[in-house]
Amino acid sequence: MLYTLFIILITITILRSIITNFWLFFILKWLNINYKKIISESEKNNANHKFILLIPVLKEQKIINTTIDYFSKLNYKQESFKIFFISTEKEFEDQKVDEKNTIEIIKNNTLYGSDLIKLLHYPDKKGKMVDQLNFAFDYILKNETDLDKTFIGIYNADSRPNIETLNTVSMLATKNNGRVYQQSAVFFDNFNQFKNGNNFWTEKFLKNNALLQVRWTLVHEIPRLLRQSFCTNKFNKRIFLSHCIGHGLFIRSDFLKEIKKMPYHTLTEDLFFGYILSLLREPINPIPIMESAEMPNSFSMALKQKYVWFFGPFDHFTYKKYFKSHFKNKANNFLLNWFTLQGIFPAFAWLLSGWIFLYIFIYPILSVNYNLLLWSILAFGFYAPFAYFIILCKYEFLNNLCSKQDKISTQEYLWSLIFSLPTSIIHSVPPIFSIFAKLKSKITKFEPQKPKTER
Repeated sequence: MLYTLFIILITITILRSIITNFWLFFILKWLNINYKKIISESEKNNANHKFILLIPVLKEQKIINTTIDYFSKLNYKQESFKIFFISTEKEFEDQKVDEKNTIEIIKNNTLYGSDLIKLLHYPDKKGKMVDQLNFAFDYILKNETDLDKTFIGIYNADSRPNIETLNTVSMLATKNNGRVYQQSAVFFDNFNQFKNGNNFWTEKFLKNNALLQVRWTLVHEIPRLLRQSFCTNKFNKRIFLSHCIGHGLFIRSDFLKEIKKMPYHTLTEDLFFGYILSLLREPINPIPIMESAEMPNSFSMALKQKYVWFFGPFDHFTYKKYFKSHFKNKANNFLLNWFTLQGIFPAFAWLLSGWIFLYIFIYPILSVNYNLLLWSILAFGFYAPFAYFIILCKYEFLNNLCSKQDKISTQEYLWSLIFSLPTSIIHSVPPIFSIFAKLKSKITKFEPQKPKTER
């Protein structure tokens, strides 16, 4: 029985390895080809769209001036884009007497008061980031004109998109008249700073955690976007589910006027929003240049982030219920069930994968069958360390996609191999706590709280 289970699990691992690495090479090639096109065509762009960038903020004192400086230098006509920072009443909770809050720092910035920077304040202490965004959506729909030519872009305070991002979205929208675009992220922005304040083991874990997330972007996120947008644009068919991300998302304002707001009934709103758009037959078009994003810089914050992120795929039955009540007759039960299944499956894969890896290594050792252990090493090695090696080989290229120049030590190739297994196992621990939190919320009727996982 245990041997049969080993054979099943090793087969699953090998199949996942093949699929993972197929998409890894395919997406790297796709990015390379399209990145070259973007660079060659950027100077020819007429920049005939307007942009309003929304950046929700909460206690971002350490980086807010750097954020303002970075976004103000995006390569686009200054008169054609604005940056709205959306603060919240939560900002004043636990504020130290001698400390300036984020709002004060924004108002003291030299660019504040210009046509470029605007501050909106969400007047509620109970809201989440999605409530700040919906508050800004209401303001824009009431006060802005030329909605069919204006894109709303959403970023985090620590987002650092490629400086050609607005040019790229404008070019793509001119070509295919899309209404929704999604920029993915490379999570290397603080890759070389993990050693600050951490011991050696934590630093290496955090670096492998960043590699794991970059691999997920390349082998899951972008392929989903390509499949969904291709089938929807080319055949007008709802076959594949894709998701949106809460940063790097661009929505044309006339489409925003149709949907009015992002859903706010769950802990995470981005996968929820992608589920709705996919069922509404709205293409979510991928952008072939990327954003440089941070990962948590402590072990505990990394686990908390995974705890929160797991709710994204895990809550697809809630998304289904919401869609049925808010978008009646927009999709039949078969489509709802098919898209829900596509969404919930990654949650189970995430929950179980670490324990599968643990089993395929422990069983050969306990049964003293080292021939089987060789298969375990080969199967897992092709799944994680090999993919990490390829990503590290493309480290400079991936950073270039974000307008970022950075290098790494060749020693990181070796450490990624050593730490890939424990990182993959730990990856499946936080979902257990997410499930318990969900069960607890069913009993207590109190929604799980989202902890802040950075700064």
